[in-house]
Amino acid sequence: MYSNKRSNQQNVDNMEVFTEKVITFKPAYNPSDERLSIQNQKQVKASGDAVLLGVAAAERACESAITARNVAFDALDPVVTRAINGLRISDVPAQTVDQGESLVREFRNKRASEIEPPAKTEEDSDEEESAKTNKMRNGSFSTKIENYRNIVVLLATLAAYKPNESDLTVESLQARLDDLKRVNSACIAADAAAEAARQQRDIVLYADKTGLVSIGQDSKLYVKSAYGATSTQYKSISGITFRKKK
Repeated sequence: MYSNKRSNQQNVDNMEVFTEKVITFKPAYNPSDERLSIQNQKQVKASGDAVLLGVAAAERACESAITARNVAFDALDPVVTRAINGLRISDVPAQTVDQGESLVREFRNKRASEIEPPAKTEEDSDEEESAKTNKMRNGSFSTKIENYRNIVVLLATLAAYKPNESDLTVESLQARLDDLKRVNSACIAADAAAEAARQQRDIVLYADKTGLVSIGQDSKLYVKSAYGATSTQYKSISGITFRKKK
């Protein structure tokens, strides 16, 4: 059984094989339906190549965005730990320290690093699972950003919180917050672009009548009708398959 990814590519490859076969037919391959013409077969094959390339590029960009976001968030927890320790030794009321510790506990309730990207397999049924996981991951990261922001807001209100360490100052913590928002937004945008590319691929390959698979299947039926089920022409293309999306 082919995985869906393999089937996508195989469908496109098989259209080229089919077209090259029917070009040689005598008498000439000559369907009345323009959809099934050699020229249109070549066009949908070229469109298939283009959309598969687009999906691959969009998915690689999404993976890169996820990696950049993971790197940024992996560095966050140690900074929060150091910042709350800095708060503990600041000249602030015990209630303020308790408030800060409560915010940190809230921050750590959902650890973004615990939600891993989907395992890479050849099964493109994983595309649906990947989309679901991305939504979960995006939501978790957004929550983590919000909770981290609350910590920064608290520290910004405390004149007594004035660490000498440059990466723990309120300005540095705010800059880190801005960077987290940026990488998270980039990841969400890349995820949306990958999904749009997959949708376009499905239109080009699997749309009823106009999609590559429908054209391939109907072209095979035309050969069977025009030349006969026992003809050498039909026998030469009968084993070329065009699989619908599972």
